[in-house]
Amino acid sequence: MQLTINGERVDYSLESEKTLAEVARGVRAWLDQAGFMISGFRADGKDLLSAPAEQWAALPVSEVASLEVEAAHTGSLRIDHWRTVDTWLELLERELSSSSGSLAELLGAVNESLDGIRANPFLPTGSPDVSRFDLLFRGQTPQQVGSWPPDRVAEARAVLSRLRASLAARLADAEQPEQALGRCVARLRDQLPRLPEVSVLLQTGRDRDAMALVIGFTDTANSIVELLPFLPPDPERGKLLVELTPFLRELAGAFDTKDSVLIGDMLEYEITPRMQRLLPMLERAS
Repeated sequence: MQLTINGERVDYSLESEKTLAEVARGVRAWLDQAGFMISGFRADGKDLLSAPAEQWAALPVSEVASLEVEAAHTGSLRIDHWRTVDTWLELLERELSSSSGSLAELLGAVNESLDGIRANPFLPTGSPDVSRFDLLFRGQTPQQVGSWPPDRVAEARAVLSRLRASLAARLADAEQPEQALGRCVARLRDQLPRLPEVSVLLQTGRDRDAMALVIGFTDTANSIVELLPFLPPDPERGKLLVELTPFLRELAGAFDTKDSVLIGDMLEYEITPRMQRLLPMLERAS
């Protein structure tokens, strides 16, 4: 069987795969590790993605001469989706005060667009703007929107403006991830040496200063995680970040209860050592 991915022939050795479904699972897992997903799948010219799996899954590999796979980078798919969302938000803002057919079409896409935004988020953690947008627009008709009082129209425009500003920032980082990562690395270099100060600040009643340090650090860590889909894959870097995530959550919980001993231990023994191992990998990637 000849395997091609995006038109390029790939050397693929069968191990225990005997059916087309087993080969598909193997190729999908391989592409997942490289940060890609299958967007097209044909066997001997037949489109398999548009056919029910039961029609082809059990087909013996020995009966397939060629398998053609189209793969898209997950980062590229996210960027394409964000661009589509930005165009939709721009049109909605433009048509907000009209009752045209265009507004009806745009409002008809609210539910689907909100589902897409939640599946592929671009807002900072804790932002209320998607929920506020939902409350403003879900289920609204052009006639209802056209009769909104001025204060509601002003609020809707403000929400749309904030959404588009956040989206523009995420797109800028996603389209130039190495430069964005470089800025995160620079912040991380400044923040890491100061983390041991946090427990001392808490013990001496300087909670606000301690909170500022932790929030700045966790914001940087979250920004790094958000950039990963747009960077070349690195299994070791990914493993460290996966290990780090639950400790960051636990740190936030310890801050809520003002457990200065746990905060100090978490930063000293769990978080800082992992970040110090991670920093050279991030520097290379940036």
